[in-house]
Amino acid sequence: MFLNPKTLIATFSLLALCACGTVPTPPPLSPHEQMSVDTAQAKGLLVEFEKQVQFVHSPNVEKYLIAVARQVSREDDSLKNEKIVVRIHQDSRPELKRLFSFPGVVISIPASFLHDIAFENELAAVIALELAQVERRELAREMEKNDHPILFGDLSIFHFAQKSRAESIELGTKLMYAAGYDPRGMAAIFQKYGSYYIDTETPTSSKELSFYVREAQRAKNDFMPSLQPIVRSNDFLRMKKELKSSS
Repeated sequence: MFLNPKTLIATFSLLALCACGTVPTPPPLSPHEQMSVDTAQAKGLLVEFEKQVQFVHSPNVEKYLIAVARQVSREDDSLKNEKIVVRIHQDSRPELKRLFSFPGVVISIPASFLHDIAFENELAAVIALELAQVERRELAREMEKNDHPILFGDLSIFHFAQKSRAESIELGTKLMYAAGYDPRGMAAIFQKYGSYYIDTETPTSSKELSFYVREAQRAKNDFMPSLQPIVRSNDFLRMKKELKSSS
């Protein structure tokens, strides 16, 4: 059977039109590519943050904090090859008494928190939680919905939903356990230092903190107890001593 040439031309034209009209689905971004996109998106917010806060410059302490962050992220495929910067900010203003993390990865810890903590697994827990929030794109997702993000106060873009934070607690606990830290530190930061995460003056704050403690304890129970978990290393004790002498 032979087709009329006009029929063939019409058929090929239709096929070409269908082919041209089909938009292939782009492949998903790799973790590193997604981090690059999120970093670019949050760059302006990070610059504004750096303008509005004062940093404590202590090279030895910052070097130690970055080493802890590298230890916590070493087993995670999404984080282990990313550059991580950990800074210390002055928190004399109430709105600065909290931790901040940005894709890129930049973590900023309030100076008073470093003075308050007594155990290294508490420090590892806050760093693991901030890394988990970056990996899970908590800030990036909020920025996708907000054209004019606010850094501080009641409307701060860093006020993440309870469910999102609970999922980051689970991932953060996994990160710190894999790095050799006692995972009980995750529950401890909400039991002892909850004001660094939520406004403890609100009527629902106690209920919210209890929820985070339960989530941290549940996440901890997924792992066998470590035989020799890191609780307070010599490097941690040196960091505490240096902070005390410089204050």
